[in-house]
Amino acid sequence: MHFSEDDLREALKRKDPGEGFTQRLMARVEQAKAEGTAQPVTKKINGKFLSWLTHRPAWAVAIVAMLLLACGIGGYQYSEYRHAEENRIARAKQQQLQQEAERARDQAIMALEIARAKMNHVLQHAQLQAEPNDKIRRERL
Repeated sequence: MHFSEDDLREALKRKDPGEGFTQRLMARVEQAKAEGTAQPVTKKINGKFLSWLTHRPAWAVAIVAMLLLACGIGGYQYSEYRHAEENRIARAKQQQLQQEAERARDQAIMALEIARAKMNHVLQHAQLQAEPNDKIRRERL
């Protein structure tokens, strides 16, 4: 069966309940009160725990306060943990940089020692060659 929008509009259209609707309704309410079958209108809460909290508001406030306190303490501890972790990471990076600097210093000292040794070797070699050929050099000048 296929419904169109017109069918839906017709089905949902406001209809007049008829004459005497209010009187019939009030008569039923009065009859239910007289028989004692009328149920009080209450808001139904699903679950035993939620209904327990609505009947004991002091306990509800205490539970909410405890939860807030627990969240606050947990947040503080987490922030302290993050601060300590950041400090540990910073110290580790500083130590690593210091080790790299010491390694670079040691390499620079070794390079200077090698350069000094090479320069001394070249200087000695130049002095040894300059002594026997000293006369030849003077003659050329």
